[in-house]
Amino acid sequence: MNGDLRKIAKNIGWMTFDKVFYLILNLLVTVRVANYYGSADYGLYQYALNVVAIFEILVTLTDGRVVKKRYSQYLPEEVVISATFSRLLFSGISCMAGGIYLIFARQGREYKEIFLVLLMNAVILNCKFGMENRFEYLLQSKKVVIASDISAAVGCLFQLGAVAVHLPVIAIAFIATITAIIQFFIIFVQYRSAFHSGIIGRVDKGLLKEIIAESFPLAVAASCATIYQRCDTVMLGSMLSVADVGVYAIAVKLIGIVQIAIMPVQNSVYPKLITLFKINKEYEKLYIRISSMLTWLYIAGVMVSFFVLPVAFKYLKPEYGAAFGVYKIYVLGSFFMYNAVLRAGHFTLINRGNILMFSQIISVILNIILNYFGIKIMGMYGAAMATVITQGVSLLLCNLLFGKDGREVFLWQIKAINPRYIFIRR
Repeated sequence: MNGDLRKIAKNIGWMTFDKVFYLILNLLVTVRVANYYGSADYGLYQYALNVVAIFEILVTLTDGRVVKKRYSQYLPEEVVISATFSRLLFSGISCMAGGIYLIFARQGREYKEIFLVLLMNAVILNCKFGMENRFEYLLQSKKVVIASDISAAVGCLFQLGAVAVHLPVIAIAFIATITAIIQFFIIFVQYRSAFHSGIIGRVDKGLLKEIIAESFPLAVAASCATIYQRCDTVMLGSMLSVADVGVYAIAVKLIGIVQIAIMPVQNSVYPKLITLFKINKEYEKLYIRISSMLTWLYIAGVMVSFFVLPVAFKYLKPEYGAAFGVYKIYVLGSFFMYNAVLRAGHFTLINRGNILMFSQIISVILNIILNYFGIKIMGMYGAAMATVITQGVSLLLCNLLFGKDGREVFLWQIKAINPRYIFIRR
């Protein structure tokens, strides 16, 4: 058990390093880029980015957790090829839907051009899905980190270069696409070296149907989560202005720093949960212990951020000053994300993805209503409050609506607030 935890911790360490490296680079470059383009142009780019993310929700019909469950049942190469094909299929459908949207969108030419480039970027990002998924399953995230960090460094240099030679904001979208291409080729080379196989081959239709069928409730849940995480930005742009989106986007970037450990933990712990979930006592103990660790890591991180971030804001133009106020509200929602870090994986393992689906459907409806009235009354602060309330309902309170399985997870999450569970090993 301790050896497994060390292996998980090492994998988490690599993935967290990747996030830290990327966020530090991204934060430094964001300050320069946001200051140069101003809240209007920077907001236009962020608005297009969020709309593209909403169109891309179809790719969640190939859920990474569902794919990882198939490695013990099928040849790994078949899983990678089928999962990659599925992801690209749905990404292509998303692109077609995005193209139809552009025909009717009442936006200017610059917005439409940025949108098209970002759609292309999304397709390229999905090309590496299967390879990344296999590396994560084997707890070899180091391979993914190397590709991510090299491409991120190159991308940041290109962004600074774009600002230096006074390129329009669409250059940032092209740079994101170039970065995605670099990342894909680095991962592909490592994958070929490690497994002597590629991502093109025969697609197992039976496996494909299994993945899509089991992913469906999780995809609905993930889609709703994406909508309520992005709709605040989209609604701000529609109801107020893209300049407000630019300010709000800075706060969201800062939230990314606070949420830095969530994805590494989810991806690293899940393979271990697959092994342990039949041993109820060991499984429950690990679930509560890790949830408690993450809950208190969040609390410590937020306390530090309130002292550190005011210094960072000195380097931003005054027009972004309201972003720190938005951050102080928005960051409260991250408590529920850390506290529920293993929730989605657990419901996937016990085949109760419908809980995620229905809780997120409730949440997205609630979030749209709260955003509408919140933005009307309080502007971007209202949008932040809407997201926090929605996260609390979605990730904690909704558990109570779903019988024994839901109430059990609710109790585990409440227990995780108590720091003593961090030190309980037996």
